[in-house]
Amino acid sequence: MSLHVVPLAILTAYVVLTLAVANLVLRRRLGADHYLAAGRALPFFMVLAIILGDWLGGGSTIGVCQRGYNEGIVAWLYPVSIGLALFALAFTMAARYRRLGAVTVPEIMGRVFDARTRLVSAIVIGLAYYILAITQIIAGGALLAPLLGIEKWVADLIAALIFLAIIAAGGLRSIALVNIVQCIVIYLGMLVGLVYALRFIGGSVSTGFGMLFSELPSSFWSFEAISPVTWSGEMLSVVLTCFAAQAAVIGIFAAKDAKAAVRGTWMAAALIIPIGIVYVMVGMCARIHYGPALPTGLTAGPAMMLALNPVVAGIALCGCLAAIMSTGPLCFLAPTQILMRDIYSVYINPEAPDKKVLLYSRVLVAVFIILGWLLGITMYDLLGTIFWAFTLRVGIAVLLLSAAYLGARYVSEDGAFWGLIAGFVALIAWTACGSPYGVHVAMPTVAAVFVTSLVVSRFRKRKEELPPEVKEAISPHRPTVTG
Repeated sequence: MSLHVVPLAILTAYVVLTLAVANLVLRRRLGADHYLAAGRALPFFMVLAIILGDWLGGGSTIGVCQRGYNEGIVAWLYPVSIGLALFALAFTMAARYRRLGAVTVPEIMGRVFDARTRLVSAIVIGLAYYILAITQIIAGGALLAPLLGIEKWVADLIAALIFLAIIAAGGLRSIALVNIVQCIVIYLGMLVGLVYALRFIGGSVSTGFGMLFSELPSSFWSFEAISPVTWSGEMLSVVLTCFAAQAAVIGIFAAKDAKAAVRGTWMAAALIIPIGIVYVMVGMCARIHYGPALPTGLTAGPAMMLALNPVVAGIALCGCLAAIMSTGPLCFLAPTQILMRDIYSVYINPEAPDKKVLLYSRVLVAVFIILGWLLGITMYDLLGTIFWAFTLRVGIAVLLLSAAYLGARYVSEDGAFWGLIAGFVALIAWTACGSPYGVHVAMPTVAAVFVTSLVVSRFRKRKEELPPEVKEAISPHRPTVTG
């Protein structure tokens, strides 16, 4: 335990600083729109912080570290996919999303198609983010438990309470402020961690880097470990999922204008690709130091950090914790936004006053987090059985892109609804068959949604024309802001 006192002290100070920054928002009087969408007044650097905060979570940091430890450079494909996805979003739909003035992706689906499609989209995206949010509690607990010397469920609870404190303070603006600090710490922490990890295994940075080539199997520097059919499907899934990533897209919705939305998105793309290779290489350093067996209870990233100088370990571990803390609150806020905006305000109480929406939003976040903690410690093994909700988001992206670039008249309300249903069936069937020929499940899902939506739309035309403001907002002929 004494070996971890210094890292723990640094992490504690960092958490206190983070919560202090989050509570700066309490000085402002909040309304529901400020809580859920930051009053649509965020400058580009806050948009950048929200988007990075969503994608630089436990999966793209600690998870990439672990995959780098197990498989090598192929782990970089995930952050590269995210970067490509964000570039695609920036230069296609980011300005259009902002012009629509929505709060949620399902809300856009409702405006472009109909209430049925909006409801299905709300269920899919809300469930997907709730699953992801629970994994962030689990990841936070996994990092804190060995440092604190406590039971995993207690560490999970601490992580959940930190998430709650950040969101309860001021909603999306609070998260944006915190994520500015988080992103700085993520980059600083892992760059410091990589430099010292290379020096630790080789005596100097250059020697350590050379050891990654000389000591690791050649497969660790090859992309051939995964079939091109498989990794191309994975990349397609990530790229399309980005267009329906509520926790990231809310940064675009909350931007002060289309220019801020686009600038924040493409800057996030440019920043996320290089940090991915840093996390991969930290995992590879752990492979050289520990061999095929990591210390009990630790994944590659934290294990490598704790082997370093205690002060360096504390700084580097702050980067790991920052990644989790930047994503967790966003992932819990996303289903809250969807439930309040797409279900409560549509089907339950359309005339609800602002104060009631704000109160229910805060209560709902607290309920989601506590329930998420309970699910995380009791049903962890079952979470993988409902991963389909995350993948099905690609169908939502296909429909939005089709409406924007083919024209809404080619994708009717019935076509969109039955396209999502067909995508769900294809996903389940392909998964049940064990993904034949190594083809990633995203590929048949995308094909099913696209083909079904066009075929159904051919025989069942649109019932209502798009409102002029929606048609103008998504029109591909309108110049896209690029900076």
